[in-house]
Amino acid sequence: MIKIVKLNFYIRLFFSLLLITSPWILLLFITKVLVHHSIFNSIPCWSDELAYWHEILSFSQKGFDFGYYTFNEAVPQMLSFGSHGFGTVSVYALFGKIFGWKTYSIVLANAFFMSLAFLFLLVFGKVSFKKLLTILFVSLTFTPLVLFSSTSMTELLSYSMLIIYFTLLYRYYFKSESKKLFVVLVLFCIGLSFVRIIYILLFLPMIFKTENEPRIDFNLIRKLIIWLLFSIFLYFTTNLFVSPYPDSFLHELFSGTGFISKFLIHFAQNSLNFISPFSEIPIQVLQRYFVLCIIIFSLFKSKIIQNRFRKMEVEYFAVFLILISTLLVTIAAYDVFDWRDYRVLAPVLFGCIVFLILNTKKQIALISLIFNTIGIILLISSPQVLSSFNAGRYEKLTKNNLLNSIEYIQHANSKFENTVIVKNLTVNTVLNVPAGIGISCTDKFSDNFKSNYIFSDKEIKFSTYKLIRSNKTGYLYRKELR
Repeated sequence: MIKIVKLNFYIRLFFSLLLITSPWILLLFITKVLVHHSIFNSIPCWSDELAYWHEILSFSQKGFDFGYYTFNEAVPQMLSFGSHGFGTVSVYALFGKIFGWKTYSIVLANAFFMSLAFLFLLVFGKVSFKKLLTILFVSLTFTPLVLFSSTSMTELLSYSMLIIYFTLLYRYYFKSESKKLFVVLVLFCIGLSFVRIIYILLFLPMIFKTENEPRIDFNLIRKLIIWLLFSIFLYFTTNLFVSPYPDSFLHELFSGTGFISKFLIHFAQNSLNFISPFSEIPIQVLQRYFVLCIIIFSLFKSKIIQNRFRKMEVEYFAVFLILISTLLVTIAAYDVFDWRDYRVLAPVLFGCIVFLILNTKKQIALISLIFNTIGIILLISSPQVLSSFNAGRYEKLTKNNLLNSIEYIQHANSKFENTVIVKNLTVNTVLNVPAGIGISCTDKFSDNFKSNYIFSDKEIKFSTYKLIRSNKTGYLYRKELR
C-alpha cells in the first residue's frame, strides 16, 4: 500500500513538473525542432515587438528617465510611455532589471511567467490528477499559445495573469468567500486593467457572485453602476500613461463627425468578419468559432434560459459573462482582422477553459480536444503559418554605429532631448538605438519637431536640424541650439 502511495506521488510530481515546464518544452520544440534555431538567437522583428522591447530596455536601465515613445510627438499626459501604456512594460522591466535585457529576453520572460502561473495554479487550485493532465494537454495544444510562444509579443503575459485570475476566482467561488480573497481579486483585476484595459470586464463575475437567483433589483443595479463608474475611472487613469495611437478606431471615432454612423458601420463590419468563414485564414476562423461555441455552450449550461433566470450554474454563467462581454467590446471598440481579435480573445478563452476544468466540467475538455486537434491539424497542413510567425526572427542583427552614437542625457530638461524620430520601426533601427532614447514614429519629417534627433534613410535639408553623421544605413540629424 505504501509503495502504491509513493508511486502515485511520484507520478503526480512528474506531471506537475511537466505542466510547470510545459512553456519551456513548447518553446524548445518550436525553436529547435520546427524552425531549427536557438532561443538565444531570437530577436524581436514585428513593429509591436520592437516597440515593447525598446521601452522595456529603457525602463529597466534608466527608470522613468527616458525619452518619448510616440507617434508624431503626440505625448501622454504623464511620463513618456508609448501607446501600449505602463502596465505591460513595467512587468517585463522588472524581469529585465533582475536578469538583464537581451534581444531574446521577452521570449524567456514569457516562458518564465507562464511557469509561475502554472505553479500558482497547482498550489492554490489544489488540482486533482485528472485535472492536471487535462490542463497540461490543453496548454500544449492550444493553437494561439503554440503560435505566440516563440515570439517577442507580450500575449503570454496575459495568459499567465489570466491563469492566476481564474485560479483566484475558482477559490473565491467554491473554496473560500473571505473578504481578504475578494480584496486580492479586486486588486489583481486593477493590475490586469493596466496591462490591457479590456480586463476591467473581469470584475463582472464578482458582481454576480451572490446572485444565485439572478434578478434585476436595486442591489444588482447599484453594483453595476459602481463597477461602471470605477471602470471609467480606470480607463482615464490608464490613459494618463498612454501616448495617443492615431491608427486606432477609437481615435478616429472621437476625432471627427459622424460618431453614430462610424460606430454602426464599424460594428457591422466587425460582426461580419467574425462570423464569416472566409474573412481570414482557417486558423483564425477556427478560433472565432471556438469562442462562439464556448459562449453558446456556457449559456446553455448555465441554465439561466431554461430556468427563466430564477436559478443558474454560476461557473458557466461567469464564463458566458466574461466571453460575451469581451467579444462585444472587441467588436464595438477594436478590430476584427489581422490577428487583432485573435490576440485579445485567445487568452481570455484559455483562462475560461482552465476555470471550467478546475470545476470538473468534463464536456469542456472534450470541446477543447476537438478544436485543439483541428488547430494542430491546420498548423501541420499549413506550415507557412508557423513559418510566417518566425520569419526574420533569427537573422543576425547588423550593428549600426550611426545610431549607437546618439548621446543619452541624464536628467534632461525635456524628454524630447532623449528622443529620436524615425519613419518606421525596423529591426536594425530600433535594436541599435541606445537605452533611454525614446523613439517617435512619423509619416513625414518636419523642421517643427521638438525631438533632439532625426534618423532618415535619405538625405533631407532641414533648417532646424544639422547633419552630424551618415553612413550607408542613413543620416542622423541633431537639433541645432538657438
